[in-house]
Amino acid sequence: MAALIVVSNRLPKLSAGPGGEMEIPAGGLASAVLWSLRGLPESRWFGWSGETGSSRDRRLARRQWGTVELVGMPLSRGEVEDYYHGFCNMVLWPLFHGFQDRVHIQLKQEAAYREVQSLFARHLRTLLDDKDTVWVHDYHLLLLGEELRRLGWKGPLGFFLHTPFPPYELWRILPDPRGFLRAMLEYDLIGFQVRGYLDNYLYCCRRELEAGWDGKVLTVGKTAQHAGVYPISIDPGEFRPPAEETSRKGERRGELLRVVRGRQLVLGVDRLDYTKGIPDKIQAWEHFIRENPEWRNKASFIQIASPSRIAAAHYQQEKRIIESMVGRVNGELADHNWVPIRYLYRNYPRMTLARFYREADVGLITPLRDGMNLVAKEFVAAQDPVNPGVLVLSRGAGAADELPEALIVNPHIVADVATGIERALVMPLQERRDRYRTLMSRIDRHTVVDWGRSFLVDLQGAPLSNSAAISTWKPSTMRHPARP
Repeated sequence: MAALIVVSNRLPKLSAGPGGEMEIPAGGLASAVLWSLRGLPESRWFGWSGETGSSRDRRLARRQWGTVELVGMPLSRGEVEDYYHGFCNMVLWPLFHGFQDRVHIQLKQEAAYREVQSLFARHLRTLLDDKDTVWVHDYHLLLLGEELRRLGWKGPLGFFLHTPFPPYELWRILPDPRGFLRAMLEYDLIGFQVRGYLDNYLYCCRRELEAGWDGKVLTVGKTAQHAGVYPISIDPGEFRPPAEETSRKGERRGELLRVVRGRQLVLGVDRLDYTKGIPDKIQAWEHFIRENPEWRNKASFIQIASPSRIAAAHYQQEKRIIESMVGRVNGELADHNWVPIRYLYRNYPRMTLARFYREADVGLITPLRDGMNLVAKEFVAAQDPVNPGVLVLSRGAGAADELPEALIVNPHIVADVATGIERALVMPLQERRDRYRTLMSRIDRHTVVDWGRSFLVDLQGAPLSNSAAISTWKPSTMRHPARP
């Protein structure tokens, strides 16, 4: 029977023993991938196991979780350092998010990136049947399609980019911009979060490869590729408030509200990453309090930052900057009975986050640049329809394209974010309800199930005979830390 093979850089962790719990790491990729595999027979998820060892020992580790087989491949310490910590995190991540000054290119690391693509392809090829479908995810594996084609794989081959795709001027910073594009053309279908990222990719192909585009198909010589927009989403049912919570006439209760002692609550939830703009958010909150002193002791800001890439020096620096700013603002603005900012550097399970979202009067989600940002959708889905909170959302997030009824702000302008906070805090109940209903209808119309199904249908050229099964299997053994 034909199988769906999903490939990503990293596999989720699965605890020891039969029926072990799966821990979904921070970020929307893992959760979305799992939804795409749910209920599909003989589906596999292939990627780096997270283990390091000798380059001569490449034994694959196999674990079964429900209907999904996890197949993990180890990498050597040198490969992890040069491919993952090096080229992926020091070149592609900042480049794709528009942080040109953080890009540090070493040709040795680019060579390691290419070698790992080849390594992935060689081991993956041994798992593939001629009728299988391969779906590759994210910037870690841009060149994998080309390597698989070199090994004779002729089956359906798709690629989805979870991050932004950079404009042409930034793409040209790569050592081999044309070669990377040619390699990416080996995918039958390539998908992007929003139209702007697709436009950037098409323009790069036009400039570098003189590509043609008819609105659906990209052509370079005899090579043709389908390209489209497939915005990633969530399962809103996992965040909706339980019936007993919505029956209290919209009263807000919970742990965070006890902490802030009934004051209005502004909540930020992000992965700790410089793309999320947490220092800028703190500046905006400080500006809001200083310019609107009547809100002192009436509103509190809680920022949750999920640990991320903790071994990397620039992430450690980001953490120190945030902690220093929180300490300074609290030292200068706090009263004996009020602290303006509470900063929580930790992961929280998904259901705990959902409760936190419902307690908040304002969700402050202001990344400087983000592929989509699923926290924005989670925040909306978790709200009580009777007394919903207000989403303040950065225009730099892909989610802003889908959620225009949020208060859209420019994260680079402190005063604009501060104004958004003020508007959210004083918004009348009826307007909050109207905005919530419209936002929720958008999220309900396009769930993560729809995202996975639409991509696979387009990749295979016909509906999956068992695609309905994707939405029926809902195991209870997952733990979900905070996601950006």
